[in-house]
Amino acid sequence: MYRFQRALALAGLLAVLLPSGSVLADRHHLPLAPALPALRGPVEAPVPPRRPVNPRKNAHMIYEDDRPLRDFDRDRGLTDLCRSGRFRQKRERFLSIRLGGFVHGAVVGGHWSLYDPEGLAVPNLIYAVKDQDTARCEVYVIRHLEPAP
Repeated sequence: MYRFQRALALAGLLAVLLPSGSVLADRHHLPLAPALPALRGPVEAPVPPRRPVNPRKNAHMIYEDDRPLRDFDRDRGLTDLCRSGRFRQKRERFLSIRLGGFVHGAVVGGHWSLYDPEGLAVPNLIYAVKDQDTARCEVYVIRHLEPAP
């Protein structure tokens, strides 16, 4: 019985303090959260910034192709020389090529930027050099350089 009296007293107190039940439902009584914008349809993906054509300052992009590097022929003899440091670029990434979206170093046979003491590079032939100055260095034959118009 005591619980019932306590509940009745609490209900009477609320009825005195809140004369109408509409006070709780009044929009101006309590602050409301800001309205969230309604999203309709799929959310658009952000547009990534454009990559520069030449990834390094003072680099020269001499060739681009959509095919990956593994589609080209690897030269075993020049790869062995590259791994021992006897076939490489004098200035790393001075010349570069983009194959399959990846940028690799490039050398041209007979060009001043090629270090080739044995003279094994074919003149005007473009070679891709991957992982230069490491034991994993690989040299790929790309194509002959086009003559300037």
